[in-house]
Parts: sequence; structure tokens; C-alpha cells
Amino acid sequence: MSDAPMLLNFEGITFPEGLIGLPDLKHFNLQQSPDMIPIVLMHSMEEKEVSFIVSNPVNWYPAYTFDINEEEMSQLQASNVEDLIVLVIINVASDPFLITSNMISPLVINPASKLGIQLVLSGSPYMARQPLTMRTIAVNLAEGMLGIPEWKRFVLQIVDELLPVMLLAPHDAPMVSYPVVDPRLIDKDYAPSLSEEDRAFFGVQNENELAWFVILNVQNDPFLVTANLLSPIVVSADGEKARQVLLSNSPYETAHPIKVIDPEKMKSMLR
Repeated sequence: MSDAPMLLNFEGITFPEGLIGLPDLKHFNLQQSPDMIPIVLMHSMEEKEVSFIVSNPVNWYPAYTFDINEEEMSQLQASNVEDLIVLVIINVASDPFLITSNMISPLVINPASKLGIQLVLSGSPYMARQPLTMRTIAVNLAEGMLGIPEWKRFVLQIVDELLPVMLLAPHDAPMVSYPVVDPRLIDKDYAPSLSEEDRAFFGVQNENELAWFVILNVQNDPFLVTANLLSPIVVSADGEKARQVLLSNSPYETAHPIKVIDPEKMKSMLR
């Protein structure tokens, strides 16, 4: 089967039998921007609040393959497996400290007919919760986040296959995680200035000694990805000191439209 296209933006994809465990959810939109590669968002048209993070499994398991029979091809109204798109659901919500993908139940979509099915593979070496490559860094936000002061201990999850997007997950809210990214990949001229009080908090004079992250916001309707450049999260090299700062007298926005992020540049910065 062919790799997924560079960008997956399709409306009205129909799964006639629904998804496993969710038979009433049959109609979805696939949405992806260049900044999100390899992530794709799959939004339910029946339940506007329901979305799934999906991706092409060959991004991290290049040898991933399975057989599809004639009946399944007929259901998809497809004649050539090379025309099909294969995606798997990525699980980041049920346990933010273990990112997995459902490799045993792939989503197979025919973009021509806009039909999809979710298979259950038998005899597969893969798992329903296949771990993805992940590194973690403890982040201590002693003052909490703006508006959420009670959340203080976080883990920054770096999943190679999801770069340049990373996940900031609070220990105190296991069902929550925030997608974050280095703001310099959004705006190469991003050069905020910390206040004297912030410099004293971190014990530095040069902002380049610190790591900077901004929270990404994804809106479903209309589909839009923005970044909060006005309130970055600043972290010391060891993660022991971190603070979400509100930049005063700043030209930056809380909902800055995303520009293209170079994944290779992000990986080189994290090495």
C-alpha cells in the first residue's frame, strides 16, 4: 500500500460500520497542515467535540504491512491497494506518560470513494497499544500555568515521530496534555525579552541559556492552528526551573497563525 500523501485534507470520509467501540461515529474530516506533519487530525462530523490524532504507521515502523482481502477491497470500492491510505490512531490522552498507537486496528481509506474501514488484524506482531519512541524531561512550574496555578509538575514528552510537536503533560491531570513547540520554528525572528524579575528567577542574564516553548491551539471549526507567542513557557537547562511568562509591551499574539516548521531543524536542535 502506498504511503499517505504529503498533506491529508479530506471532508466527508465515511466508515459505514463506524469505528471499533464507536459504531455511531461514521463520518469524519481529515485535516492536516504542513506544520503538523506527520500528525493528522480526524474530526467526527456526528460529535463535534470528538477528534482523533492519527498518522501513517510507516513513519515509525517502515516495515509495517498487512493483507487486505477482496471483500474489504469491495467495501472500499477500490481496485488497487496502492491507492489506499493507511492510518493508525495515536493515544496520548488515556495515559500522557506513555504514548502509543493502535497498530492492530489500522484505518484504511480510499480517498477516491471517500470510504473507510477499520480492520482488526489477526496474527499480527503489533499491538493495540504499540509504544512509540519517547524521551521525557521533567519540568517544574513552581507557580503553575497562567490560569491554572495548581498544576506545577509536568513532563515534556519528546516523541521522535511527532516532532517538531512535543507534549507537555501535567502530573496532576492525567487526561490532559498540551502540544508545544519551539517558537523560533514559527517565527525565526522571535526574540522576546525577559523582565529583570524573570532573569532573577532563572539566575541568567542571557535568554539564549533557556529553552522556550509555546502552546499550540487547534480549533476544529473552522480548522485553525495558532500559537500563543505572548505567553511562552521558559525552562532552565535542567528543567528544575520553569515559568510561563506574560511578555509585556510585546508585539506577539496569543493566537499567532502557524507558519511551516522544519522537522529536521527541530531534531538538530534537540540533539
